[in-house]
Amino acid sequence: MKVEIFSLSIPFITHPPSDWENQWDVQLYVKLSDEESYGWGESLIAGSGIIGAYSSIIRELIKPLIEEKYNIRSPFEFEEVFEKIMFSAGNCGIVTGAISAVEMAMWGLKARKMKIPLYELFGGKIKDYVKVYGSFPRFSKIDDLIKAVEFTVNKGFDFIKLHQPPSTTLEAVKAVRERFKEIKIAVDLNSPFDLSEAKNFADKIAKYEVEWIEEPLWPPNDYFALEKLTKVSPVPIAAGENEYTLYGFRKLLESGVSYIQPDVAKIGGISKFLKVLDLASSYGVKVAPHDRPDSSIVSLIYTLNLALTRNEIKIVEYPISDLPKDLFNEPTFEKGYVRPPENIEINNSILNKYSYINRIRVLHFSDLNDKLIKYG
Repeated sequence: MKVEIFSLSIPFITHPPSDWENQWDVQLYVKLSDEESYGWGESLIAGSGIIGAYSSIIRELIKPLIEEKYNIRSPFEFEEVFEKIMFSAGNCGIVTGAISAVEMAMWGLKARKMKIPLYELFGGKIKDYVKVYGSFPRFSKIDDLIKAVEFTVNKGFDFIKLHQPPSTTLEAVKAVRERFKEIKIAVDLNSPFDLSEAKNFADKIAKYEVEWIEEPLWPPNDYFALEKLTKVSPVPIAAGENEYTLYGFRKLLESGVSYIQPDVAKIGGISKFLKVLDLASSYGVKVAPHDRPDSSIVSLIYTLNLALTRNEIKIVEYPISDLPKDLFNEPTFEKGYVRPPENIEINNSILNKYSYINRIRVLHFSDLNDKLIKYG
């Protein structure tokens, strides 16, 4: 098999422009091909855009091994072999993100070789459309946030998630709820609070009838504190976009969260994602997959095809940004539901139009907004 790596910067355009316009334009794609066909995959470049860390793992280790040495026969085998090869480097974050892109591409390649849709490869669809919510970047001005919500609602979304600074989230939710009484609202906090602060926040925001509070605690893997919070919070708690192991997801499920949020482009790919779905099913917990809501849809199309096949997946994160119509075959969106393409098609001939722009990208998550404002 041949492995090709593409470092890209796809513009992140919202109406009005967001605070993260220059932070979410970083993408890493992998194209896997043999004599007969090909498949595309994607790593979520987390850690403020350190794309070289991900691409070097693929270029220096995965690519030479699967091109020259290992005859990997299935995505499940690939995920297991390379997690074992790299376990001493830490099987989370950058390692599993790099694995994700190649593993994902193996599924796309396999579906094309078999001439079947991705959803058939995942077990066959049980529904035709997937419920999605519009996931927002951060807006420094409440007026801009309201304009963005109005724009998004007019597109057909009836469920949104906000990423406002923790210090102004209550004000933002209040302003949105007063203007848009019928839409569903979730909030993503990106781990700012200790247990006492999180309890206080949950009590205050409950009156606005939010669907969930996402990652309220620092550190996010403090399962003991999380269990205490889920027992007293009047609002459902969601977490999991920063989990990478089955053990970690099991601890999350045992903590009492209402939603877990695995990301297929972070945890090692579809093989691991399917195991997490089975685990969630055994606990009776709902799954709301994370997918970074930038202007890339490679991992999103895989996630949506998975959602067509599983009842555990209740809703999927979806971008409110403009998608590049010249690059992808887009999902069909209507009134908060999506029908995804059956596989990934990318227009290779214009990839150079989206060549990677090298710069520091620091997301002003959590309580770092003031400390890191100079990198905006």
